Amino acid sequence: MNDPNRGNLRRQIRQASKPTISARPYPTILRISWNSRRIFHAGTSLDKFSFRRATSFKPVIRMRVQTWTEVSFRILGVRSKRFNFGLSSSAFLLLMILGYAVYAADRTVLASVLALMVPALILTNYEIGLLGSAQYIGVLCFVFLAGHLSDRYGRKSVLIIGLVVFTMFTWLIGFASNFLEAFVFRLISGFGEGIFWPVAMAAVASYFKERKGLALGIFYVGFDAGSVAGLSLGGLAYSLSGDWRTAFFVAPSLGLIVIVGAAGLKGKFTSSGEFAGRIRLGRDALELLKDRGVLLLIVFALLATWASVWQVVFLPYYFFTVMHFGILPSALFSAVVSISGGVGKLVLGGTSDVWKRNRLLASISLAVLLAYGVFFATSNLTLDLLFALIMGFFSSSIFPIMQALMVDSCSGRVGTALGLTTTSQSVATVISPIITASLFVIGVGRAVTFGAMIPAALMLPVALMLKDPRPSITR
Repeated sequence: MNDPNRGNLRRQIRQASKPTISARPYPTILRISWNSRRIFHAGTSLDKFSFRRATSFKPVIRMRVQTWTEVSFRILGVRSKRFNFGLSSSAFLLLMILGYAVYAADRTVLASVLALMVPALILTNYEIGLLGSAQYIGVLCFVFLAGHLSDRYGRKSVLIIGLVVFTMFTWLIGFASNFLEAFVFRLISGFGEGIFWPVAMAAVASYFKERKGLALGIFYVGFDAGSVAGLSLGGLAYSLSGDWRTAFFVAPSLGLIVIVGAAGLKGKFTSSGEFAGRIRLGRDALELLKDRGVLLLIVFALLATWASVWQVVFLPYYFFTVMHFGILPSALFSAVVSISGGVGKLVLGGTSDVWKRNRLLASISLAVLLAYGVFFATSNLTLDLLFALIMGFFSSSIFPIMQALMVDSCSGRVGTALGLTTTSQSVATVISPIITASLFVIGVGRAVTFGAMIPAALMLPVALMLKDPRPSITR
């Protein structure tokens, strides 16, 4: 069909003051074609063009180039909406990822040198347990309050306070001379993490809006990277210095970059707008809890975290005691499962922007339950390893999708809403390992199986009751 604007488009191309980009076909490899809409922006830059395979397949990449670059793509044939990858937006997301990575490194650096701290600080088994849980208790104390404060007073200042607190008090652990000092410093660093976590998620979700699923997926990968970095930096710092205290000075140092970067950002931290003046501590949360969808998401967050936290705490131990791997293979394959989870966050987090999130969560919950069932039931090594990767891929992808759905459901109270889900997750993080470890008397394999399968089975019916408030999804 003839386009009446084609003659005008040809004249615009001829009259452009700068060299234009011409398109020509590339047989069997790539074919570039112009869309019929406006080609030039300000007479200089290409507004829109598309790549198409020179076959019968649908377009796999579509790009729009102006003073910034927006990219939309197809995953398994589903085109996403445009996502701004401009310099300032990329810098903002990178800064939040780095902050989450430092957050994770602060958590895991203790594990890398704990065996050396025990004789140095003369720790009892009871004190070892308390030191390990101190940071999680600290997170639980502040995670909801931080979300509320960010809605009431602004995200930027609250986020910077969290960064300063957990960076400073992780450093101070390196000066601890006894258990009490180490516990208090660890607890207060947990306060800082509880302040940072929901506020950073709220900032990312609010800034990227319709692409929050992919943005949160990318953000969550920062935790995986930081966890590996914390273990690696802790071990490396000790090997170079011969002193376990060095690990606590090195690991959080990147927090300084995030603090300076966050302080310098302007216009990236959106507020709650019209709701800010009406938000009151507790009252706004109670209003949200009256919403059935929000309440279901809080329950789902508890069950999903409970069903997956064993992979962080006990998976290497499971490989070692039940599957009889060596220490190094157990650690390495657990890391591979974590990498699989990172891929899942990116792929399925991005997919949730173009599919109904409630349906996607229900499908993922079923996939997790089936993967767990095969992993725990089979004695075939190949199947065990395959389904370990599958369960990592699906179970980790739940969280950015779940948080994005909560943002869609909270009527503008983003910080408070994410404070509720992260509080629920923190509760699960504290109680799940305790319950699972208490069942070790019946065997490690059975204890881990019960600790994973029961919440995974309960998670599925809750997921089926979730609703996505978005009226329509543009593919």
